[in-house]
Amino acid sequence: MEAAIVKAFTYENKGGNGAGVVVLNEQISDDEKQDIANKVGLSETAFIFKQGENNYDLSFFTPVCEVDLCGHATIAAFYYLGKIGHVKGFNETRTVYQNTKAGRLKIEITFNDHDVEYVLMQQSQPRIYGELKEKKQIADSLNIDEKSIGLLNYDIAPTIVSTGLKDIMVPVSSRDALNNLKADFKMIENISYEHDVVGYHVFTIDKGKVYARNFAPKVGINEECATGTSNGALGCLLFSKGFSNQMEVIQGESMNQKSLIYVKVDYHNDIMDVFVGGKAHIENYIKL
Repeated sequence: MEAAIVKAFTYENKGGNGAGVVVLNEQISDDEKQDIANKVGLSETAFIFKQGENNYDLSFFTPVCEVDLCGHATIAAFYYLGKIGHVKGFNETRTVYQNTKAGRLKIEITFNDHDVEYVLMQQSQPRIYGELKEKKQIADSLNIDEKSIGLLNYDIAPTIVSTGLKDIMVPVSSRDALNNLKADFKMIENISYEHDVVGYHVFTIDKGKVYARNFAPKVGINEECATGTSNGALGCLLFSKGFSNQMEVIQGESMNQKSLIYVKVDYHNDIMDVFVGGKAHIENYIKL
């Protein structure tokens, strides 16, 4: 058995967030998956088991636990399936489905000739749980002044949002403030447990572009350079506040691993349907 290491949400063929991808011929136990995720050592490893035509079971493990859904590992997984020919296409967009603990979700794989161009994944039905009043506590956990929480042209407070995983969306006043955050991971972990969320997704808008950082020490990830589900939740929140239904989020700038996440929000009959996606490439393989 081997794990492919795939970078998802790459920006100009660089950056991106690495995920392990393991294609299973038969199901294995959760303990075995956890051991493999520990060996791979990346923020998430995706395990794929084909159930039928265009139908795949996926599970996601960090080095310390299982999570219901992972955006960048999903993009990595289906990019890999397209690259190795498990899913085939020619100048078309193929639709397949993943079965996860967050539900059955649509995946769109776009092919240029026979090669995978990019992958989009449907998110779980968005839920906005509400704003948080602990603005000073959140500011302290990021070592910034409370006045730096918020955006100039949008009325957005720290808000818990989920499109599969619950995160606290934290707006900050500028790109400079975002890139110079000094996160207190223990405080963030404690606040995450208090509010039953995975972590923080901190963002700003600079000259019409969205920039973000993600902190999830509660699940063993202090910071990562690209997060799919968190940006899906962010897209949902921004759309609800009057922002465009299509946006590109740049993440990982402060880590020198700039990544690009595309977010699309479809709104019909009072139902919000959120997709996130991007490009990817295979880095290497690990023998297990």
